[in-house]
Amino acid sequence: MKTLVTSLSKCTGCRICELACSYKHFKVMSPARSRIHVVRMEHEPIDAPIYCIQCGLCVDACPFDAILRDLKTGAIRVDADKCAGCGMCVHVCPYGAASIDPESGKALICDLCGGDPECVKACPEGVLLYVDSAEAAKYKRLTFSKLQRKELTPRMPDLGGSP
Repeated sequence: MKTLVTSLSKCTGCRICELACSYKHFKVMSPARSRIHVVRMEHEPIDAPIYCIQCGLCVDACPFDAILRDLKTGAIRVDADKCAGCGMCVHVCPYGAASIDPESGKALICDLCGGDPECVKACPEGVLLYVDSAEAAKYKRLTFSKLQRKELTPRMPDLGGSP
């Protein structure tokens, strides 16, 4: 199975991924209707794309059985005919990646575009990658290691003053 990973140090916050996603699914360029969202991390001055990591908590939480895992791609998929827009998926998502479409009132959860994510193709900086699970695990370990060492965030110069 393949999954999305990010290179946080490359994200410029351009939000082209959001526009590509909404256009792919709804033929409109609307960040509110995107399944990926770029947020500014104020405590660490970086922009970061927030997207579904396909953990499946929403599948178990949906009281209408409207959310399932696609057997071909392994991606989460929403059956809009069954979705009542109750928002349980939004409440259980640990990453804030699930949302409710402001137009239809139905759940918006990344379906990896059927195995060919539009956000990956649209990103001009190569921030988003669609890789197999083994490569993703290595990439995530490296990213978290860098975050822990603060290599991904700019540092303030030492001005020689006391704290």
